[in-house]
Amino acid sequence: MAFLDLLRPPTVVTINTKSEVIAGLTTFLTMAYILFVNPAIVGSGFELALMHALGTSSLPPQYQALVYTVKLGIAAGTAIAAAFGTLLMAFFARLPFAMAPGMGENSFIAFSVIPAFTATLLNIGVLGPRAAEIALMVALTAVFIDGLIFLFTAWSGIRERIIKSISPNLAVGISVGIGLFITFIGLSLGGFVKPGVGTPVTFNVEAFRTPSSILAFIGLILAIALYIYRVPGAFLITIIALTLVGIPLGLVTPPPSLVQLPTFSTSIIPNFPENIMWWVKLVSLAFPVALSLWMIEFFDGIGTIVGLSNRAGLVDARGRPVNIERALYTDALGTIVGALAGTTTTVIYVESAAGIESGGRTGLTSLVTGLLFLAFLPLGPLAVMVPSFATAPVLILVGLMFISLIPKLNFNDLTEAIPAFVAIISIPLTYSIATGIGLAFITYTLTKIIARRFREISVTTLIITLIFIIYFAAIVPSLH
Repeated sequence: MAFLDLLRPPTVVTINTKSEVIAGLTTFLTMAYILFVNPAIVGSGFELALMHALGTSSLPPQYQALVYTVKLGIAAGTAIAAAFGTLLMAFFARLPFAMAPGMGENSFIAFSVIPAFTATLLNIGVLGPRAAEIALMVALTAVFIDGLIFLFTAWSGIRERIIKSISPNLAVGISVGIGLFITFIGLSLGGFVKPGVGTPVTFNVEAFRTPSSILAFIGLILAIALYIYRVPGAFLITIIALTLVGIPLGLVTPPPSLVQLPTFSTSIIPNFPENIMWWVKLVSLAFPVALSLWMIEFFDGIGTIVGLSNRAGLVDARGRPVNIERALYTDALGTIVGALAGTTTTVIYVESAAGIESGGRTGLTSLVTGLLFLAFLPLGPLAVMVPSFATAPVLILVGLMFISLIPKLNFNDLTEAIPAFVAIISIPLTYSIATGIGLAFITYTLTKIIARRFREISVTTLIITLIFIIYFAAIVPSLH
């Protein structure tokens, strides 16, 4: 019983061991898709940056091997980050919340940060694949530095104060925009959309004559059906089913071995001093990109913690989430360890709600989930063999989780609704989360000025707006 007491939240909660174990398993099945999706997303972003650095539209075999090695590193880092963050949540915060590299954060790092850093490196004379490799390492180093900042702001209470100083409508608009961006990535990976002739984007008329796209569409229908009937692990089942079907069709090549020692090829530890040096240099050249990364990571945790705590009934008499300070510390430490292991920002997963609905109320739920993530560590090749058409349906539907936030927007106040709308449309349509955030903040400040509601513009919002004005006026042109 003493051991179970370590996992009990600091409220009067009775531990039902069977329910907690089932809840932990349910949470794992619901969010285990990240073990397959994260290497695919970050690997795809790195591949695009590598092709840009080489000036080619396809990679020779030796560079395909490099991308494979990067995906293995991301897979190992993802398992470590998820296991560490979730187990720390079990023993330190003692809450039924699971952690893993976040959707949204990984897309931003893959398709905005790494390409922007690569372009900057090419402009200052770093040529070839070295530019893409350094960009990847600096992006992960930025995640590590941001984790340290989160830790300080959680300790000092600054995090909550800053969050309160920025419009919640703007934060929701950014989240919804990121959701649409993730869905757009899924449509692209599934082969459903492509660059148009005379239009920015168009439907790929070859999609339903292409085996991989046909499988992606079938997978989307399967995922929708499983999701509607609330089948635990709906996304995971979809990924596994499509991958298995792809093997006999020659669309998936199984690795020589499904089990091997973890490959931490993307860990920032081996070349830590050099990574810090490049981080200092690149952040000074592309500060708003790094700022956008920090903001996305910064605001993700609080909203999820509040929502899950209310759903689980883990709130005090004032409606404040139980142990929120420890949850924020765990959020920051998970990000730090995840970056050291070589993966993107670690966040608290909204999918934890599935475990909560199954009866999870204590750290025992997190303990079960964390151990399951840890058990996946030697299965890196299994994660990397998953093709993009198998992850595409999941990415398309993940956007739904973000879109569901729209009812929280205040459409009655146009000075709040218009900037949120700008964030929603500009993030996917510019294919850049940094650009969308910048346009949203500038619009927010201008609409408040036009309406003569100057007092509603916080100092924090004004500073961010000025940074993005400089970004669009001076820094973006220099990246091209």
